Amino acid sequence: MMRKTTVVFLLLTITLNLSAEDVSKLLYSFSPLAQIYLKHLGLQDKNNNGVIDKDSGEGYEEFITKYGNADTGFYVNGVLYGASNGKLEEPEIIDHYYMHIRFNPNFEEETSAIENAVKAYIYANDLPLIWLDDEQGTVMNAVNNILGEGWNEKEVTEEEAVQLFNRVIGRLNIKGRTGTPSRNGGYYTLPELVTKKAGYCFEVAQFGFWFFSELKVNSVSARAYLTSTVIHEVLKLKSDKIVDYFMSGRNIANNRWQIVNPLRDLAKFYEVVSTIENDSIPLLENTLLYDKYNLVNIDILMYYVDNKKVIVLGEFLLDNIEINTIAKSTHLNAAKVRENLKNALILLGIAYYETNDRTKLQKVVELLTQYYKSDKNIKYYLDRFK
Repeated sequence: MMRKTTVVFLLLTITLNLSAEDVSKLLYSFSPLAQIYLKHLGLQDKNNNGVIDKDSGEGYEEFITKYGNADTGFYVNGVLYGASNGKLEEPEIIDHYYMHIRFNPNFEEETSAIENAVKAYIYANDLPLIWLDDEQGTVMNAVNNILGEGWNEKEVTEEEAVQLFNRVIGRLNIKGRTGTPSRNGGYYTLPELVTKKAGYCFEVAQFGFWFFSELKVNSVSARAYLTSTVIHEVLKLKSDKIVDYFMSGRNIANNRWQIVNPLRDLAKFYEVVSTIENDSIPLLENTLLYDKYNLVNIDILMYYVDNKKVIVLGEFLLDNIEINTIAKSTHLNAAKVRENLKNALILLGIAYYETNDRTKLQKVVELLTQYYKSDKNIKYYLDRFK
């Protein structure tokens, strides 16, 4: 199997010079932004395995007692992961913060500390402003022109906030963008959405997140597949109300919307940005950092690294991806996810084969045989592995 060895990334933050140890560190640690939330919510990953473990003195029990049960799982690859497994994964912690801790009168100190630190980190490190205004106040000035200054200082209900949002987005005259984002300049940042007056559902959802944040109304993005290839993003409020400016998801049942916190949306932004320079290289370090459980990210990255890094990525996949659940899932994108899983297993098998690790190769052979025995292409690799 050919692997490309010379590539150029746009906004490159990961290179093929990363060691296998570096890749492992990315996978088995919290992202830099997530570290801020951990610090102010009393959590500490003492054993550096990338999760907060129960009965380990890392703050799991204290967090649940004070802030509520966050060990409820999170959706990725179309299925629910990590529910009640005695671990707090990064998406669970961040999801819970935005829906249940942020703006809660009982947790004003934590909210203030996290909001200020996250904003400072993003500005200082020049991260894309997908849900933050720029330091010149481009977005705030545009909204002030419509609602008047001080609009965000009033206490409002969810319903009143939604009415204000619809009024503002309508007056901003935001037109929908069409086509594949990576072939249309990528996603706009939040200030660009306002100045260019056009956006995909992803960008409008980020605007909504900023807008409701200014009104101290809890919200988070949510995604659902409209077809096997078309995904739609909206805002989901604490009450479970869906805010969908383009109304493309009006026929989607509420329980099909899967929440996506801002950090995972940041990963999606980087994923799209990275395809602009070369469509065969769609991943950046930041995609791995902020959405490491995403099977697509792991699968594609495995094509472009050496055997040691393939093994690190593949073994993380085996330890953390719900293979059996994915194999049985029936959601609209299930076939594509299973294809990504198959590809990743093949690449891991090749790496074990080429490094002569017969014991671990046998495990991959068993998985391919169990889940893909009717796939004609699998026979070629199984024969080769023998």
